[in-house]
Amino acid sequence: MKKALKINISGIIFHIDEDAYEKLKSYLKSIELLFADKQGGKEIIDDIESRIAELFQSRTGPQKQVITIADVDEVTGIMGDPRDFVEDSEDEEPAGATRARPSRRGGRRLYRDPENAILGGVCSGLGSYFAIDPLVIRILFAVLFIAGYGVWGLVYIILWIFIPKAVSISQRLEMRGERVTVSNIEKTVKDEYEAVRENFRKLEKTDGYKQTSSAIGEIFQALGRIVVVIARIVLVLIGVALVFLGFILLMSFLGVFFLESTIFSLGWFSGSIFPLSQFLSAFIDPANLSIILIALFVAVLIPLIMIIYGGIKLIFQIRAKDRGIGIVALVIWIASISVLFTFGVIESRKYAFRGSSTENLMIEEIPSRTLYLKLNENVNLTSLEELTWFGGHPQGTVRFHGPRRIFHPQIPATGIYTDPGSGMFWARSSLAIRYTSSGEPELVIEKNARGSSYLYSELNAENIGYSCEIADSVLIIDHMFTSGQGELWNFAEVNVRLNLPEGYNVHIGDRMNRIITSARTTDGTRISSLTGKKWMMTEEGLQPAD
Repeated sequence: MKKALKINISGIIFHIDEDAYEKLKSYLKSIELLFADKQGGKEIIDDIESRIAELFQSRTGPQKQVITIADVDEVTGIMGDPRDFVEDSEDEEPAGATRARPSRRGGRRLYRDPENAILGGVCSGLGSYFAIDPLVIRILFAVLFIAGYGVWGLVYIILWIFIPKAVSISQRLEMRGERVTVSNIEKTVKDEYEAVRENFRKLEKTDGYKQTSSAIGEIFQALGRIVVVIARIVLVLIGVALVFLGFILLMSFLGVFFLESTIFSLGWFSGSIFPLSQFLSAFIDPANLSIILIALFVAVLIPLIMIIYGGIKLIFQIRAKDRGIGIVALVIWIASISVLFTFGVIESRKYAFRGSSTENLMIEEIPSRTLYLKLNENVNLTSLEELTWFGGHPQGTVRFHGPRRIFHPQIPATGIYTDPGSGMFWARSSLAIRYTSSGEPELVIEKNARGSSYLYSELNAENIGYSCEIADSVLIIDHMFTSGQGELWNFAEVNVRLNLPEGYNVHIGDRMNRIITSARTTDGTRISSLTGKKWMMTEEGLQPAD
């Protein structure tokens, strides 16, 4: 029993005997080798395969589903031997090699001819079918259309719908009554290519083509000039923007670095500030500060100068041989960044650990269960200087994420403060009023600081200068704290928590809103409105006392 294989020819699936498959494969391979490198070779091969598929379809059906070697011999005999494709065989196609197709007459088949069509190719297809000049058919249709009051127009549309269009080379050969063989397919493709080439040659020689080509060339040249002009304008605008931006940033940086102003007002980056060197001196060892400042100056200055220089080159279309300068600048910039990174790691190690110190004070025997809060302005703030780099706000105001709060006009509101006389650093403490479920009120003072080790960070926290005093029912809380004399600022902070049980009252002094940062109220009163009033603690928070 022979083995049957499944193959795909021109998108159609066939079952074929193994020996028939080998012969068909050899035939198709020879065709492919013959036409692969020729002009229109792919189109020739596709049409040959399409024709072979049609012939195989006519030889299969419900009673016969497998292609045999006899079928392959018969089909290849019809198509012709590729080696003899130049010979035009006159043998007729066997009657058994046909299947249901469009109408045929004298070896021709009726198709619509799209190559010679004016509308749908019906008239040119009928002319090929009846071997009549298509012009005669068109005139006949026109006369019948006029005489029949347009009825023949409907006939034309019906024929347009039902007559298939000759798309492939095989169909065009059948339309002309020529046998669909390898030689005819190859000859038709060559003729079509030559016709197209000849038409194009004639077109190139016409004055209209030359004029059109010249006009198109001039249009593209004009468009090219416009594009070049627009590109130059855009580059100039970019250059102006770079020069302006670089100049603003450069002047602002120099102002920050050497002066007490950014020179230009840039929103938050403006106002009266400390020179950068004085600001960094609060955190960096003086032995390393000079090196860091020089490296920082170079690291920022080089990119800004390059931005300005690049903008000038774009504006004036300068083509300078500055590659060597650029390489030197890049090396210096990388070196400065490396120095910054190295000394940054060294300095940051001094603040690698965070330590804390906590003190709990129990508040006992409060008359009438009412505690009075009073702010101890333990330092003369008017003698301090606010160490704020990024443009502090005007004295007397401060902006949080919430509403704006107004303070005493003589007291700076934010930042770290330094005493020029003693060299001590000062900062503001914070107070939170919270509910506690314990039976007695409690004051918790939490001090935090950083250091090079856990031990040093705890020692720094314990050395923070801050205190609270209780006299009868009056709780006096320091406004400011200090991290010590002759030391760098170690990111110290003091957080005070007043925990009150339910039923206890608290009267908040007039200036306590300077340090209160957290207090929950039942009626949504803002912190800035708590002062000068008595409040009673409940589980839900503070509520106005009667």
